[in-house]
Order: sequence, then C-alpha cells, then structure tokens
Amino acid sequence: MRDGMRLEIDGEDFTTECEEVRFATPRLAYEEDNGSSRLRFLGPAGFQVTLINPTGRALALVDDGRTTRTVKITASGMAVTHPTRFHREWTATDGTRKVFGSLAWDHARDAQWVDEPQLAQA
Repeated sequence: MRDGMRLEIDGEDFTTECEEVRFATPRLAYEEDNGSSRLRFLGPAGFQVTLINPTGRALALVDDGRTTRTVKITASGMAVTHPTRFHREWTATDGTRKVFGSLAWDHARDAQWVDEPQLAQA
C-alpha cells in the first residue's frame, strides 16, 4: 500500500488487507448522430476500485455486486467516499490476485421505461 493511503470499507480499516489499491472516477461519453455530425455528451462520473493481492478478509467482500458497501479512500490529505459493490475476483496471468468493485447504482432511481399510467402517478 502506498505511504499515507488509507482504505476504509463500511467504517472498518482495510488498509493492510491488500498490497495496493487502484481507483478511478471515470466518466462515460455518450454519442448522438444528428445527421451531419456526431455530438458527444459527457455523462456522470462513476467509480471503480481494484484491490491488488487482497487478503481473505478482502476476498470475502466479493458477492457478485449484491451488497452495497461504503468505501472511503484517503490519500495526500484528500478523501473520496462512494457506495460500492464488489463484483468479482480473479487471478491475472502473472499470478496477481485482484478484486474489482464499482459504483453502486440505486436501482430505484435508474432510468426505466414505465407504462403511461405509472408515469402519470409519478
């Protein structure tokens, strides 16, 4: 783990539960063709975290993304906190074990098609 970086999951210290934490806040780009050119729109920021060579305690977080956990990463006096789901773990061809997590979506608020009567009630 890099000096000064801390990892908390659901309020518990996981700093020593992996060799390294890799994280990013990627943005999605959407494209629309207006007939003469392509327009690009920048979507909301997401969140991804990968735990490198996790311990058994960190591996136990993986449940195909069913459980939402609060992840806080602190580095260089800055912190980022996101609701996160841990989807899977695997071993890379070089023998490195990894655990992947990403932003937990609120399924109640995800964009969904609804029947017009439901839309009128909303």
